[in-house]
Amino acid sequence: MKKMLLIASALLLSTQVEAACTQANLNGNYVMFQAAINHHNHNGRCTININAGALTGNCVFGHDANGVAGFSGPVYGTATMNTNCSAVAAISFDPVPGVVHIDSTFDLQFTPDKQSFVGGFSNTFGVEGITNGTRYSTLLPATPAP
Repeated sequence: MKKMLLIASALLLSTQVEAACTQANLNGNYVMFQAAINHHNHNGRCTININAGALTGNCVFGHDANGVAGFSGPVYGTATMNTNCSAVAAISFDPVPGVVHIDSTFDLQFTPDKQSFVGGFSNTFGVEGITNGTRYSTLLPATPAP
């Protein structure tokens, strides 16, 4: 009886262990959302692609406190995954090319199935906030929001 309990316990524990994350687990397309915690009305939505650590995509940021529309355009950077499924993404963009350059650092934690993440970010202008995102398929048809 003791042996059966030991075997059952070992089987239960082995089925609950998730596989370690690898850099390849990052490859794919994501939609991510940001909201600042220390800057009024700073929010954003990005669609990005990560392939072998290289990050490309587009972001649209909301209006500022004065109602001025934020940045809308291409972003680029890098992303690395740790074995514990935490990741770091460095995302850059140039709202006024050759004049204004912004670097953002995203600290992310992926879910055990590696399909979505939560985290925080900060940028070179001192904006700090929260972020979340999930994978999406470019092959599925898109339905525009109402």
